[in-house]
Amino acid sequence: MKNRFEPNDMVMYGGHGVCTLVEITERDFGGEAKSYYVLRPAYSGSSVFYVPMDSETLTAKLRPIKSAEEIRRVVRESEPFDWIVEDRARQNYLKQVVDGGGTEQLVSAYKRLYTRQKELTEIGKKLRAADDRYMRDVEKLLLEEFSASFEMQKEDLVPFLFAECEPAEKAEA
Repeated sequence: MKNRFEPNDMVMYGGHGVCTLVEITERDFGGEAKSYYVLRPAYSGSSVFYVPMDSETLTAKLRPIKSAEEIRRVVRESEPFDWIVEDRARQNYLKQVVDGGGTEQLVSAYKRLYTRQKELTEIGKKLRAADDRYMRDVEKLLLEEFSASFEMQKEDLVPFLFAECEPAEKAEA
């Protein structure tokens, strides 16, 4: 089985955000030895995720961190998704984006949710609680990924996404 990733790679893992691939190991968690990617979240706690390398569903949630140039391109080219009026359908879409969407989908979702929040604020209303939660989840994922390439704080995200500023790239270690 060909490895898509190698130890010490920084990856995005679905809704868990940026993780370091600590090792590739063989483990027996239920009567059968399998190969696993062992991931440690880069920005939170001491959790460890064992992702079976033969699970297409779980490995599909793994993707490489985008480079600074790729992120700039995505931010420039991504448009907000068309607002989904039906609440349940919108929540299902946003759940899929958070659980395994690429940077493009995350940027599109954040741009739409942020714009919708502004529109509602102007008429004295708020986002629905679920939309607000998804907006925070998307914001966290984007900040984690962008912070791997840029010197970026939370307050820098919106101006960057709407082309109002350009964050400084991180120096190579």
